Amino acid sequence: MKRLIVWLRHGALVIEWLLGVLWYLMTFWIPRKKAHPVADVYNAIHHPNGVYLFGRVMALRVMSAPKPEDGKWVNFKRMASNWFTLDFPNARVEVRMGERLITVRSNKEGYFELHDSCSEEIDEVEVSLPQHGYSAVVPLVGSQDCSPMVVISDVDDTLMETGSISMGKMLETTLFGNSLTRELVPGVSGIINELHEGGRHPVFYVTSSPWNLANFLKRVFQRAQLPTGGLFMTNWGLTPEQWLTPSHDVHKREAIDEVAGWYREARFVLLGDDSQRDPEIYAKALRDYGVERVCSILIRSVSGELRANEVRGHFEQINREFGDVAHVVDGADRMREILVEQKLIQESDE
Repeated sequence: MKRLIVWLRHGALVIEWLLGVLWYLMTFWIPRKKAHPVADVYNAIHHPNGVYLFGRVMALRVMSAPKPEDGKWVNFKRMASNWFTLDFPNARVEVRMGERLITVRSNKEGYFELHDSCSEEIDEVEVSLPQHGYSAVVPLVGSQDCSPMVVISDVDDTLMETGSISMGKMLETTLFGNSLTRELVPGVSGIINELHEGGRHPVFYVTSSPWNLANFLKRVFQRAQLPTGGLFMTNWGLTPEQWLTPSHDVHKREAIDEVAGWYREARFVLLGDDSQRDPEIYAKALRDYGVERVCSILIRSVSGELRANEVRGHFEQINREFGDVAHVVDGADRMREILVEQKLIQESDE
């Protein structure tokens, strides 16, 4: 059975490749001549071990700004436009970092990535496409300074209401809403701002949503007044290892490990919910890194009492081993109480 699934996936890959060649031939000449490529930078992070850039070279898209009164059809068209992008593979991307000029190439889907061990204290980089006359100055998030604490937060049903435990509700929320109508989890943005301490503690957001929705997500974060931080999303698509989306467990753990490598002396606050496997992923990170690195795990209960009790039982064992680290919460008020008890944020004067 497993071999049959592998053969089916490889067959689908061949079909996808043939369709991709056809699409490329159809769009290469006319649209690309008229398109204005840009380097859309999703991450520009300065951390103690260097600089990390990640983005995509694609045609400039001009979309109308969302309004709260927009109907479902308007929202659907706007959301669908995020999936139909004209990418520029093998594009030359130049990054001016201080006095240095670094060149990278975009991959077959237009994505480009740069890890650089920059030791200069710089605030911005210049990203340009010399073959297309495009250039932009991109501010960096973070600094070279070491941070005593880093916050890593899930997004769906932790920061904003997605309804991921109900497929129907999740599809309706995702396809027919916009960045102004998405419901935010009450109080959580305030908690993250307190943890952030005006930039002293970096914040990273992790979601299994695709990179196509990165700018949409950033608009939601801006509306929620969440601090600007690093973003870990996924590249949806057919590969020999996956049908559409990569493993949630693998993606989230890779994000934690990446950030832990950047901030090797920092302690981590991990925020999530119980709709997927955040409790298990975070507990495994605690066991691997120890309480010296993972100082708090807070899981929002969204899946009902059965799941909440399962996670509480797991966390009771964790806390017997590591101390008062892991908790299930029903809202931001309880989350804040625990963080005050753990001395990770200050008690309110009120």
